[in-house]
Amino acid sequence: MITWILGVILIIWIIIMRFSKAGKIEGEPLSLPRGTIRALITLLIVSFPLNNLIQGKEIPPIIINAIFILVAFYFEARKGIKEELKKIIKDIKSPEKLELERKTQKYPLYLPKYSVRITLIIILAFTLVYNLLGPNVPFVTTNTLQDILIIIVLFIIGAIFRAIGIALKKGKLKEEIENINGNKSLSTEDIIEKLSQKEARKWKTIGKSLISIILLVAILIALMLYTLDIIILVIPFINISLRDTLLLLINVYYGFRD
Repeated sequence: MITWILGVILIIWIIIMRFSKAGKIEGEPLSLPRGTIRALITLLIVSFPLNNLIQGKEIPPIIINAIFILVAFYFEARKGIKEELKKIIKDIKSPEKLELERKTQKYPLYLPKYSVRITLIIILAFTLVYNLLGPNVPFVTTNTLQDILIIIVLFIIGAIFRAIGIALKKGKLKEEIENINGNKSLSTEDIIEKLSQKEARKWKTIGKSLISIILLVAILIALMLYTLDIIILVIPFINISLRDTLLLLINVYYGFRD
């Protein structure tokens, strides 16, 4: 129940903040702060073992695998092109402008900076201590060649889509710079800032929003099936269930995320 209580609280909080004044973030999936859906999914999965520990039940190995992957990727510092442009701009802007942007910037889940990472550490630490002092359920991971291969293949699929997107974006970058500059003689700093402020195409934002919704729904269904202990085989000969398949989609997501 802990995962679902946490999920309901976070979703209500996100909805309230999204429709509050200045809560809409233009150009981002679902108009939410960048990384909100990713943070929500990560918190739900990382908190899931507590449900089983309270009941003294074994934690599904694939959940443990997913937690390792999620935490590793969540703390990984890879940034997209837009984030790199913002980083460059920070080096050339005045301290007054940077301070103003810092005060108005929205972070994942509309929470203060680093809140999600600190919360993840607290949940993981509490889970380990609670299990050590309580049920002492063994944390078993699946490390068969099949499991590792599936994770790698799904991640590569996502990475391929991301690589295609980056290649297309680089191809248009020169054209965008020429259009921004036009007949004017803008400085490199001005061009970089205008590129960072350039709004994403509407179809692209809608596409990202749909992917975010699909992934969130898939993970919620997977966690519900694990909670109810319902197993529906979708690929019998390699013993993969529907809930496993839906959960493994997270690897594709982290492969193509920017």
